[in-house]
Amino acid sequence: MKAPETYYEWKEMLDKFSKGQDDIIHLMNEGTVTLDAGTAGRFMILFEEAYKKRKQLWMDKFKNVSQYKHIRSASDFSVVISQAKDSLKNLIFYTELKPFNNELKKVLKDDLKSFINEVKKSLKENAMKDRTNQMNSLLLAFDNLAVDKVSTPVSNSQEGNFIPNKKKIIF
Repeated sequence: MKAPETYYEWKEMLDKFSKGQDDIIHLMNEGTVTLDAGTAGRFMILFEEAYKKRKQLWMDKFKNVSQYKHIRSASDFSVVISQAKDSLKNLIFYTELKPFNNELKKVLKDDLKSFINEVKKSLKENAMKDRTNQMNSLLLAFDNLAVDKVSTPVSNSQEGNFIPNKKKIIF
């Protein structure tokens, strides 16, 4: 596959991304968007719809993990938060794609921060109802679920085997 350039190519990739396919995000990052009077509005709707679908997919996945997993301790809860952060990485990376203009990036990033804060608030309120000895540990785990604290995948343009400050062994 190649990086998207046309509206049709973007639509195909965004459909895949919104359904949970993560391996195409780096191609989208290398793509180009040429906006003109006829496509500007359609592109923005396309980007926003893909974002909303992917965000809902993340929420559904997070609900499933937190509902079906019996959380009995602070460490169990930390695992759920860790899984939520892992699932969030590509959604955060999507909000920072190179082809997006700065205004779109800001709107998407602000919406995602607001969304995550609402999720955290709801989880905290539910956790406060069940007062246990482990409440302090649980509340500390919430701080780890933040957009700014999740490291996003790096672009494919860097070497996959590159490890900083390590010597490369050549045979």
